[in-house]
Amino acid sequence: MEILRLFESDGRMNKFQNLFKQLTYVLSEENIKYVIIGTVAYSEYAPPRATTNINFMISESDCYKLESILKEHEIDFIWNAYQQLLIAVKDDSDETKKYPLELSFQSTPKGFALNQPISKEIFGMVDVPVASPEVLVALWCLAVSKGYSKSYYDAQMFIKLQLADVDRCAAVIDSLQESDADKVLRSILTGNAMHVDKIDMDEVLIMPSELIQTHEEIERAKAHRYNASQERRRQLHEGIKQVK
Repeated sequence: MEILRLFESDGRMNKFQNLFKQLTYVLSEENIKYVIIGTVAYSEYAPPRATTNINFMISESDCYKLESILKEHEIDFIWNAYQQLLIAVKDDSDETKKYPLELSFQSTPKGFALNQPISKEIFGMVDVPVASPEVLVALWCLAVSKGYSKSYYDAQMFIKLQLADVDRCAAVIDSLQESDADKVLRSILTGNAMHVDKIDMDEVLIMPSELIQTHEEIERAKAHRYNASQERRRQLHEGIKQVK
């Protein structure tokens, strides 16, 4: 994989590939459904990014099932502070200490279904289920609503470059429970937030049907903001004249 090419020189790539193949085989044998998310999935649809981690998403119940299976296979793992199960490549080199190669597993959000993934080839293995662009956008919007602001720009790029279908993004977000992800998606569609810290997460709850805006509606919203800014300038100018 191009995104991991940086780490081939120290010989760890073979170990990483073997670990990945071993884990995907175990998941298949144990009938644990999964999808690849994170940077690896991102790089299947957009310009590749370097990463030292392959992210899996599985159901919450399967997370605990996987924990038992790993113990049976004597595969070491840890749980991190973000409730992700991590399996690292074992190596004593300095590079490993600086850039640990890991496989991470996290549970699906409430209401999220592991369906309709897109089959890709990873490490020579075909039919590896990778999250669709629409699912990735939904997960990024969910992450932003929980405070992970960097995910906003990934979701924004996929929408602006038309790598993800807006209707399907909204449908996935609609299935998520107890989430403000819909507000994040709307801020992207309307252009109301150029920076993440300007998203008002306390605004009135947006219904799913309102998330889909036509090009005309988006342009109308832009015109409204322009006219409002012009009115503020006029008022400021009038205020200055009165002071003089």
